[in-house]
Amino acid sequence: MCNEGKLRAIQDEAEPGIFVAAYKCNKCNEIAYSEEVMAKVEAMRRGDAERRSLIKIGASLAISIPAEIVKRLKLKPKGKVYISAKGNEIIARIART
Repeated sequence: MCNEGKLRAIQDEAEPGIFVAAYKCNKCNEIAYSEEVMAKVEAMRRGDAERRSLIKIGASLAISIPAEIVKRLKLKPKGKVYISAKGNEIIARIART
């Protein structure tokens, strides 16, 4: 927050179709949530996600895929995936040939 503007209460669309109480700065337009609302939004976004650590491999970083997901998606070593980023999310799509 810029700490120069005034906050006003709004309803923000945290996820498509899900509106939560938030506060918007009239100067920088940044949106803030209460700690309680932020905890609920983060829990909703996590869903059944499993926390993983990044692994350094050369100049790159890697993420290990949990065994349950490997089995469910029938992934194989040297299989190909498409990686992209949207906001602060990493998106991996299986490349089927």
